[in-house]
Amino acid sequence: MRVSTYEIILPLIGSDEQPIEGKRLLVNGLYGSVDVVDESTATRLLGNNLDELPVPARERLAARGHITRKTPQEEQDDVSLLGNVYDRTLARSETTLAILPTYDCNFRCPYCFESHRLARGQEWLSRRMRPEMVEATFGGLQKMQDEGYRINACMLYGGEPLMEGNEDVVRNICAHAHQMGLKITAVTNGYDLEGYLDLLEEFEFSRLQVTVDGVGEQNDCRRRHRDGVPTYDRIMSNVRLALDRGVNVQLRVNVNRDNINGIPDLIADLTARGLTDSKYEGSDTEERRGSFSYYFKAVSEDPSSPTRVTEQEVMDAIVATGIPPIEALDLQSQYSMAMGNLEEMATKERYPICHNTYCGAESGALVVDPEGKVHACWDLVGMDVDSVGYVDEESKRFAYGFAKARWRLRTSTRMEACMVCPYVFLCRGGCASDARRESGSLFHEHCGEFPEIFAYVAPRVMGRRWEKDGNDELSVSLYGPLSRMTPEERNELMTTTSGKRAVELLRQTELVRTKEYPESQ
Repeated sequence: MRVSTYEIILPLIGSDEQPIEGKRLLVNGLYGSVDVVDESTATRLLGNNLDELPVPARERLAARGHITRKTPQEEQDDVSLLGNVYDRTLARSETTLAILPTYDCNFRCPYCFESHRLARGQEWLSRRMRPEMVEATFGGLQKMQDEGYRINACMLYGGEPLMEGNEDVVRNICAHAHQMGLKITAVTNGYDLEGYLDLLEEFEFSRLQVTVDGVGEQNDCRRRHRDGVPTYDRIMSNVRLALDRGVNVQLRVNVNRDNINGIPDLIADLTARGLTDSKYEGSDTEERRGSFSYYFKAVSEDPSSPTRVTEQEVMDAIVATGIPPIEALDLQSQYSMAMGNLEEMATKERYPICHNTYCGAESGALVVDPEGKVHACWDLVGMDVDSVGYVDEESKRFAYGFAKARWRLRTSTRMEACMVCPYVFLCRGGCASDARRESGSLFHEHCGEFPEIFAYVAPRVMGRRWEKDGNDELSVSLYGPLSRMTPEERNELMTTTSGKRAVELLRQTELVRTKEYPESQ
């Protein structure tokens, strides 16, 4: 017997923000097993003194995969198997979609990752997606849908999609998306939003992401209009108008050293405007129809940049305003993602889905630019060299090159360092774009701050869950179903090229508890 290679041992933190005396949290990143144990048990695990464990504790930990008779290679075989399951099912059946009506933008934000666009000149920037390209794009999407792919939403992206002058092309895109039954969302700076209010309501936009970076002048010098005019008050006025039209609005705040001190003022201003309440003070409607939320995210900058801040520094700044840490998790994007995954595991409604891709860029995302070029990652739009394909107007299909396959091959279960990491299905290899920027290769892990973020989030989320129900087993575990599989079943799951057969095997071997896996092609 030995401790699993994929074991994470953490404190357990209660609702009083203090470690719960005599208890520790075990998380197995391979099997999804989350358990509370006594301090003495955790100490023996840390020292690998398994012979000193009482027999009942040893049997329980073995049944959950925290300790194992499997060799490190056999555990890696389980990693490969679970990653292959995801590759053959969910990763091959779902597609996310973003469409850029134009690369043009009415803002000139100093930290914009798309600033390379400006070098291509205003004539190129000003091009809008032609009606023929819109028709071809949605023709291609319809063919994918007919083939069994799930495409649930269409996101408008840019540039600035909801800019004055884009109304016709945006309406055309929305009409096609609405006809296909897709939810419509947009990432927008919000400055020209007032001119789109009727359109938002007509096509039942489900959400807008709007960015502000502080109150008043602090925002205006970061979220800069190209004409030099102030932006904050107009953006916030438009946010209220969109909410009154029934559109959900999520406010994003990009944070670095230049504006981290403005977090308290911004939270206070959002509260004073009534945006964080169930209704506005002085609103034209008794109840706000759209929901409002906001979150903070550290700007991605070079580690040597003097303005760079860490995600933890952002989190600390939120907590410093007086917001309890458990509530602050919702307001820091990187922490809220980890919290959401843990809370889903704690429902015990299904076995953990072992994602081995960090985001949609690696599992088939479509980011279509005004010229019909297709990108996998929205961080890389406007860079022709990073295009993975194009929309063929004549056949109304998506045509891909080898670059598409390269992105699909970028998974945590294909990177050597990730294969032996406890976070293989939690961190999932990290952001590919960040990995390439820092290492020069897509096929390099990017850990970022994930271990530190997980160590902050898991003890708090699971500590409160344990305080609530007192159950030491806080998730279901994949260890049992995997151990009961026959060699023949394992071999077929590893070799089948049929998503449909993979799903049949998952149900046959009880590796799924619900019908969350679709009938794939």
